[in-house]
Amino acid sequence: MTPILGIDLGTTFSAAAFLDEEGRPRVIPNADGKSTTPSIVLIKDGKIEVGEPAMNRWIIDQEHVVRLIKRAMGDSQYRFQGLTAVQVSAEILKALKRDAETFFGESVTEAVITCPFYFNAVEIENTKIAGELAGFKVREIIKEPTAAAVYYGVENMKDGETVLTCDLGGGTFDATVLSYANDVFSPLDGSGDRRLGGHDWTMQLVELVSERFKEKFGSDLQDDLIAGQMLYEGCEQAKRDFARQTELNIPCQFQGRIEGIHVTRAEFEAKTEWLIRAMAEWSEKAVEKAGLKWRGINRILLVGGSSRLRRVGLALEEKSGRKTVMTAEPDLMVAYGAAVMAVGKVRPRKARGGLVDSGRAALVEVTTERIIARSLGTRVIMLEDSTARIVTSLIIPHGTKVPEEGLACSRDDFAVSCDGQPFFDVPVVEFESDDIFDPISNYRFTCAQNAKKGERITVTFHYDRSGIVTAEAVDRKTGRPLTMERVDYEEPNLDQVINRIRVKPRWVVFAIDSSGSMAANNKLDNAKQALLDNTRDLLVAADGTCKVGVVSFASTATVVCRPTSDFNELRRTVSSMGPDGGTAMDDGLLEALQLLYGAPSEADRDIVLLTDGEPNDPTSTLEAARNIISAGVTLCTLGIGSVGVNMEYLKSLTPLSLVIDTSKGMGQAMTTLLMQSAESRREGLLDA
Repeated sequence: MTPILGIDLGTTFSAAAFLDEEGRPRVIPNADGKSTTPSIVLIKDGKIEVGEPAMNRWIIDQEHVVRLIKRAMGDSQYRFQGLTAVQVSAEILKALKRDAETFFGESVTEAVITCPFYFNAVEIENTKIAGELAGFKVREIIKEPTAAAVYYGVENMKDGETVLTCDLGGGTFDATVLSYANDVFSPLDGSGDRRLGGHDWTMQLVELVSERFKEKFGSDLQDDLIAGQMLYEGCEQAKRDFARQTELNIPCQFQGRIEGIHVTRAEFEAKTEWLIRAMAEWSEKAVEKAGLKWRGINRILLVGGSSRLRRVGLALEEKSGRKTVMTAEPDLMVAYGAAVMAVGKVRPRKARGGLVDSGRAALVEVTTERIIARSLGTRVIMLEDSTARIVTSLIIPHGTKVPEEGLACSRDDFAVSCDGQPFFDVPVVEFESDDIFDPISNYRFTCAQNAKKGERITVTFHYDRSGIVTAEAVDRKTGRPLTMERVDYEEPNLDQVINRIRVKPRWVVFAIDSSGSMAANNKLDNAKQALLDNTRDLLVAADGTCKVGVVSFASTATVVCRPTSDFNELRRTVSSMGPDGGTAMDDGLLEALQLLYGAPSEADRDIVLLTDGEPNDPTSTLEAARNIISAGVTLCTLGIGSVGVNMEYLKSLTPLSLVIDTSKGMGQAMTTLLMQSAESRREGLLDA
């Protein structure tokens, strides 16, 4: 049977391991015979290379070489040579898969892949997608420090002990507290920094050597690509050598010869002491989050190649008063632990420690709990009189244990806000406070047809063992599931929310140009969609005190929809509008004004004019605009397109005028005008 791989997808180096026939973890060598593969990818001339070939060119060909891609796993906008961070990570995993298949001589299909403890749900999900793109069936995404601690704990932790795992890799730092009791490994909590790693120590040394070289020779080594590559490689090696030596001459290429720059270990450690302090602070934060003091930690486990730095262990011992320990292969512990957790069994090499306290070492079960690392919640707007604030409403608290089948939490306090509401959004975040959160996704559910205000909806949130979040909703009236799509979450503008609170009740009539020219570039269709989007927002925010009407004008004016709070009616009537005829703008404005005469006396009244050209009768249109303003109605105009719109004329109708070059920004422009309208009314800027 082909083993299941345990993969440490590292920021600077990656590795794959498996359990051999004896039940012991072994690393899979790469094509170069090495136990780790640089997480560096060269993309050039339609070819992709991973590992050593890319690493050898990353400075001299930075345009085509990408590294530290793990730091971008949550960035949906990231692109390198046309590839996303997920696709670049998939190339690294493909290389590991090829090496494993060469090693075993057969196809390898299953794996567990590791990620930092602090990775959010989006980064975890993207890691899984990368594995699937590489051709793996990904059984689970597991936490790196948990995997390392399990590998160590199998042979070294006693019942009731707690360790702090400090994983300092090439590009990230993780600190996680893990306990072992009653044959179960349990992560308690953790913290970390995705932008703190051994690479930062190397770059500090590069800076120090560059400064000294420039003082001595008057040249900057980093201005020369070849010299810069050699400088980095020399500093990377020196960083490791300082674990054993107190001073070094770091080789630098200059004018065809090699010059040595003398640096002492004390100077290097002084230069990087701020990084050490940051690492120690993250470690202490992990202990505090676990609800412990340093005395509650039995020992500190150092993981990752960069943990060999001399000051790492010393600084942690100084801060904690605890002993630090390290295995013989700290840069392979995560991969080994992943292999153990993938199978759930292991044969310890020695008959003492965590799972085997006495007698002959045997194949033993390894049980590891999973927890929710950060609280799960949804962002909601709290309305208080004439103010608003955005808070996070808790769904699942951090530290909650996740069972084998995953965790589900349902809430039935969601309700339709207005008749005919087309959809509602449920933004889900991982958070530490109202101000510190990471959006996972905005789940947009389509409401049931002819939904009525107040009808209840049950939303169920799912959290699986990997830490991936999904959501589903059911209409309680019909019992039917609602269709869902995931969209990017944008934090609401509180000023706009407050403005909408202050202008209730409100009547708004949209006067839309439906002349023949509006057929070009789908201007009318986009205007109709923008109108509906804004109408939905108005009706939801106003909670039944807003009414919206629609008038269209071509050769004549037509009432499309009389003022109503029924979104379904608006959507049905607006959908029938089509472009045809001339531009009787004056008739359209006067018809819109007639609709507003039915508004209650305390209501704010707006007319929003949308047009892509000039009216048939500019003089009569100007007179109609004056009549609107004289009646105490606020008039706004939105010019659509850069051709044919006379903005000077539109501004003669009302100062509340905007123009957009394309239809893409129409919805936002319309929202802006409505907000400006409310603001102008409050400040008394508009009069007859």
